[in-house]
Amino acid sequence: MKPTIKFIEKRNLWYLISFTIIFIGFTLIGLRVINSKPALNYGIDFVGGNTFLLQLQDTKININDTQIISKIRTVLDKYDLEKSEIQLSENNQLYIKTTSIDKSISSSLLADLTTTLGNFEILEIDYIGPSIGNSLKKQSIWIILVVSASLLLYITLRFELSFGISALLALLHDTLIMISAAAIFSFEINTAFIAALLTILGYSINDTIVIFDRIREQLNKNDSKTTLIELTNSSLTQTLSRTLSTSITTLLVIISLILFSDGSIKEFCILLFIGIVAGTYSSIFIASPIFVALHKEKPAEE
Repeated sequence: MKPTIKFIEKRNLWYLISFTIIFIGFTLIGLRVINSKPALNYGIDFVGGNTFLLQLQDTKININDTQIISKIRTVLDKYDLEKSEIQLSENNQLYIKTTSIDKSISSSLLADLTTTLGNFEILEIDYIGPSIGNSLKKQSIWIILVVSASLLLYITLRFELSFGISALLALLHDTLIMISAAAIFSFEINTAFIAALLTILGYSINDTIVIFDRIREQLNKNDSKTTLIELTNSSLTQTLSRTLSTSITTLLVIISLILFSDGSIKEFCILLFIGIVAGTYSSIFIASPIFVALHKEKPAEE
């Protein structure tokens, strides 16, 4: 029989680790706000900008040639558009998304791109207004709130309220860790970030439910001689190998994508990596200790 690991007794240490990361992240956010800077590195999706869809005439251009991307990036840097997104498709279409620029600058930019890439056909030029960005922000917040409320309802119905609140607080922990990581490493807040966040919340709640299911199973079998802390430690120890093996297997795939990808895909994978580590951590070290604090333990029978 495996020795039981004392997870719950060290809960103050687990809380301190999480609090430190979140404190650093939100301190940086606060300092940026004080200095009249954006709280986070909001992407074009949220602050508005311009999009260009161009059909390149030169069929010899290789979409996998990093030099081509580098040349386009050099042209964009000339106009202080370092954060622009660049995509080349297999049918020689070039998609560029930039921050908001004047019409005169757009004309100069297109002229410089012609010099760099040769002739091209302008298929589409769109402007994403700040109002659209604000709408996306509100929609993203509502999506996260609706998902969280749905998960709370589901877990409460399947288990009980103390399980539901514990799981929801663990998801809040994951969200705050992701926002803190975005502040610390200056990740771009865009639709990909929201997609990564929702993916992580789903992954994290799955881990938490597995652990809670084992805790509930032991609660039903408990003869009231085992304390709730001992029972929870036992459940965590029994599910630890499953939790770690699942997370490590997933992380290995994500690490390979980080090593062999580039651009927005690489940043998305880095976000997933941080989120899965945070989600695994919260399932073991945050959700269960909170459950022990909230659950009303039955008195032992004499």
